Amino acid sequence: MKLKAIIVDDELHSLQTTELLVQKYCPKIEIIGLAESAEKGIQLIDKLKPNIVFLDIAMPVMNGFEMLQHITYKSFEIIFTTAYDEYAIKAFKVNAIDYLLKPIDPEELVQAMEKVKEKIEKSEQYNKIDKLLKTLGQPDIKNKKVALSIDGKIKMIPFDSIIYCEAESNYTFIYLAQGKRVLLSKTLKEVEKIIDHPEFFRVQNSYLVNLNHIKEYIRGEGGDLIMSNGDEVRVSRKKKDELMKLLF
Repeated sequence: MKLKAIIVDDELHSLQTTELLVQKYCPKIEIIGLAESAEKGIQLIDKLKPNIVFLDIAMPVMNGFEMLQHITYKSFEIIFTTAYDEYAIKAFKVNAIDYLLKPIDPEELVQAMEKVKEKIEKSEQYNKIDKLLKTLGQPDIKNKKVALSIDGKIKMIPFDSIIYCEAESNYTFIYLAQGKRVLLSKTLKEVEKIIDHPEFFRVQNSYLVNLNHIKEYIRGEGGDLIMSNGDEVRVSRKKKDELMKLLF
């Protein structure tokens, strides 16, 4: 299956050069659109829904970072292209899969495409696993255990062994009894949907806790929880009242 790509660059020469390089060195990538401005890029991305966007950063009127804030369709991988290397750190902060300096080196372009391919394949694999987990999630099993994809394997984790879950960017750490900790390649929001259990509560953006593992509540603006493993978890002010109703 060919991956579909759009190139956004205000310089016509760079636009055409990037297109030629992709066509020559990345035969499995199909260029489905070229945009000479951020405004046109927004229109093409929302209309054509590409897998990849090659995005110039330094553009007039609206730069690449600003453009990303105006698009509706966001399910694509970003590869920034620019003549200026001072944008590198900011590029990766918006989850760009790679950052190519102009003139683009063909070898670096191919490496970037390998990263895209690997990430998309992993995403498809996890989607298949999620479908399987839903099939396996029969009521008599789901009430006792949750099926989680860990290190490429589906593991049945007892609910009562999960102390709390902590967000770490696009990943989630799950803290288990006996001092164990596992890492999932999912956001905390996704993990919360998978667990979907009344005894788990989101006390703030970064933490989902098992109410049965709360040992102590320390009063404060939002307060703090001492969990059964001794870890301390901060409660947001907005979640405090709702948590109190569940605990008392």
